[in-house]
Amino acid sequence: MNLKDVVEHLASAAKEILAADAAAVFLEAEGKALAFAGGVGFPDVPLPAQGLPQEAAQRQEPLQAEEVGEKAGLPEGMRAALCVPLVVPGEPLGALCVYRREPCAFSERDVACLRALAKLGGMAIGAVQDLAEQERIEAAKARFIHVATHELRSPITVAQSLVRNVLKGYAGPLTDQQRDVFSRISGRLDFLETLVNDLLDLAASRAPELAEKEGPVAINASVGRAVLLLDPRAEEKGLSLTVQRCKEELAVWATEEGMDRIFVNLIGNAIKYTPPGGQVTVVVRKVGDEAQVEVSDTGIGIPEEAIPHLFEEFYRAPNARAFNAVGTGLGLAIVKELVDRYRGRIEVKSRVGEGTTFTISFPLWRKSA
Repeated sequence: MNLKDVVEHLASAAKEILAADAAAVFLEAEGKALAFAGGVGFPDVPLPAQGLPQEAAQRQEPLQAEEVGEKAGLPEGMRAALCVPLVVPGEPLGALCVYRREPCAFSERDVACLRALAKLGGMAIGAVQDLAEQERIEAAKARFIHVATHELRSPITVAQSLVRNVLKGYAGPLTDQQRDVFSRISGRLDFLETLVNDLLDLAASRAPELAEKEGPVAINASVGRAVLLLDPRAEEKGLSLTVQRCKEELAVWATEEGMDRIFVNLIGNAIKYTPPGGQVTVVVRKVGDEAQVEVSDTGIGIPEEAIPHLFEEFYRAPNARAFNAVGTGLGLAIVKELVDRYRGRIEVKSRVGEGTTFTISFPLWRKSA
């Protein structure tokens, strides 16, 4: 529920409980001045906050008026008003006001009821505002990570390419000591590249405004792009990477960027944690009304006690850390977040020393007639 919904519900409740003709909520804006936030029983125009609402908020006490028109600062057509302060614990927030068309005095019971409602309303509005501020901060952090990691990715990739060329002998023969130094540099650059890529992926998953719009995504094509990217890595490691595509073209409602990220992470992990000579298999199939992708390997496997923690940020299974030092523990957390966003589900089966299988299922998208 957003702030507008909370304000409308609060005004409606105040109008109904006090049998009033109208109600309005005024909230603090710039410079502690109040501004109309919403109401019921009025034409669809903002009400001025000066007069009774502003005074009730400043004094932090209930105020009412029974005079006609402008002398009491009442809205047009209203002859009585009761305003109580809206507060969150420790600080003023605004005012809640109810209005009647006939002159009358509000009773002590009316005042008590409106104050109690204002207290509850203030808590609800404060919670919504806190949540909105937190979301704004998280989005700003995600944008910062996106920009920072994007600027880091290029120089790291270039540096890694240069170091690999040196290790391949393109810059001349190396002594054993030089090869050892360059190999260590290459390993650190691998870690930095993985960290930057994972942070960039995490930023994109946490800031929807950075992502492309969702639409139908072809599963065979997405898996194919991931395999094309990772096949050189598998070949360099001496692994067999095979793909069984579905004969029928399957599409799901997602983004190409997000789906590619899912498959690059899962297939990349399978390659990373499978010893040389092993096998990684990707199978795309249709199961009922779902598209299913299975990524299996003959790698080191995952201990049973580690499986419940796999999708936690920065978590890495103990045998994974021992097998390969390069890793951030963010990849599977990002995968889970994206799978959930695209209304899918992910399952894991594994045995230590024998291998692991990740199975992802998504509801099929079908073009409407």
